[in-house]
Amino acid sequence: MSIFLLKAKHWQIFILLITGITICNLKIATDPVLTLILSIFGLVIYFIWLMAIGNKLHEYLPKKVKLNYDLYLINSFVLILGYAVIMIITDGKGATFTGLAALPTFYIFYAFLNFLAFPAKLINSIEIGKPAKFGEYVGDFFLIVFLPIGIWFLQPRVNKIVTQLDLSINSVSRNN
Repeated sequence: MSIFLLKAKHWQIFILLITGITICNLKIATDPVLTLILSIFGLVIYFIWLMAIGNKLHEYLPKKVKLNYDLYLINSFVLILGYAVIMIITDGKGATFTGLAALPTFYIFYAFLNFLAFPAKLINSIEIGKPAKFGEYVGDFFLIVFLPIGIWFLQPRVNKIVTQLDLSINSVSRNN
């Protein structure tokens, strides 16, 4: 599934993102539990492209480049779990957390930012062949923040990375 997302065209990913947004925003007045389940399901669909980029594209990273992949995995898990817990606790309405309850919320916000920044840093690190600095990937970070629009610029670059590296792997395996 994730390799399909890496090789898909930008318009296909755009449709996937719009589908996720639509499902996430469905409100069923008679059944709040179904609304909550649809909201979480839509969110997962919306973020599945970022998950695929972060997980599968990490395999394409040059050996000499080290990024904190474990932190990305932990933050991905914390983000999804935290969102689900907050939605369940607040019956899907959201809430303002104060005092000690705000501390986990701050970490969930940090996990969200890391979840968005890691794929941007990963794409740039693969392209330049060294760990990208914040100034080098901040533009891609904002393209991810505004994802339905940013996909038109990011997915062609992902396609190029996957195609080039698949071609180089195939040529090396033929030569051996």
